[in-house]
Amino acid sequence: MLLFSDRSDFMPNFSSPAWPIASRIFASLVGGYLFTWGLIAIIIAGLIPLGVEFHDVEMGMLMLGLLVYLSLFLWGMATDKLIWLWLILFGGGVAMTVMASVVQQSFLQGI
Repeated sequence: MLLFSDRSDFMPNFSSPAWPIASRIFASLVGGYLFTWGLIAIIIAGLIPLGVEFHDVEMGMLMLGLLVYLSLFLWGMATDKLIWLWLILFGGGVAMTVMASVVQQSFLQGI
């Protein structure tokens, strides 16, 4: 005896009104974290070569990061442009994280 008669039972229903809400929540939580992480990483990577003490920059950026994350999360819940939310949070977060990695590598190599 088959529990599921056809394969469509396994497919998500993207026309359901729950998908935009779930997408918005996921983008706000995870995308906001990624964007904040990238921002903190790029600022720390940029200020360390200028001679700022690491722990001072780290503590300052973590305090600022809390406010940035909260702002991004609230903006994500309030905006009506879901595609812009995804592009800005995930695209910006990935771009800043990659740039921070490049800056860190160039600093470690002495360039």
